[in-house]
Amino acid sequence: MTLADNIRELRNREGLTQADLAQALGVTKESVCRWERGHSSVRARHIERMVELFHVRHDDLLSEDRGLAAQASAAEVGVPEAQEDQTTVRPIFRVARSASGTALQARSKAFAPADVAQHHPNSFFVQMDGQEMSRIYPEGCCLLVDPTATPWNGCCVVALVDGRNIVIRRYICGNDTVILSSHSFQTASPDLMLNRRRVRVIGVVVWFQASHSIKVQQTL
Repeated sequence: MTLADNIRELRNREGLTQADLAQALGVTKESVCRWERGHSSVRARHIERMVELFHVRHDDLLSEDRGLAAQASAAEVGVPEAQEDQTTVRPIFRVARSASGTALQARSKAFAPADVAQHHPNSFFVQMDGQEMSRIYPEGCCLLVDPTATPWNGCCVVALVDGRNIVIRRYICGNDTVILSSHSFQTASPDLMLNRRRVRVIGVVVWFQASHSIKVQQTL
């Protein structure tokens, strides 16, 4: 399996069109088309950007026998997987809305990658249910959130605003002000500029996966 196959599999896995991937990477749709046909080379900065955006490994894109395309092919023919480590099981929450605001509601459990789970032992999943962050996260994907991680400027967080509304946004913090900004292809949600006392960071997003690729363990 080639780099072209791996890019195609990445795009299909994330539910993106060639135009969506092109926009996310700042290239033309024709460039993505040529990559997937193997008609042109992919610059290193675009590979790095895909690794950053989609939280994949370099091997997932560059390896012929361990890349995303090879993984998908193995799954289709029923190659047995290693026994799952139960310590990688994490709850999945969704943002439930009510008249009094929003809250996280447990809906199921799923497996996180062992290496990620090891580095973030208290993490949990939150399902992305809107388009506000579609430049980074596809709607419906599962975000792995670490409640013990300290947020930094430019990271993405799940945050509670005014004690009632949960949002998923890019985080920027000044002396007394927090800016929670959206990054969307479809919507133009305004940035939230708030006093720090009005924002409680529930956790920092450390990894994500498309919902159809998440291995669900059970329904709660």
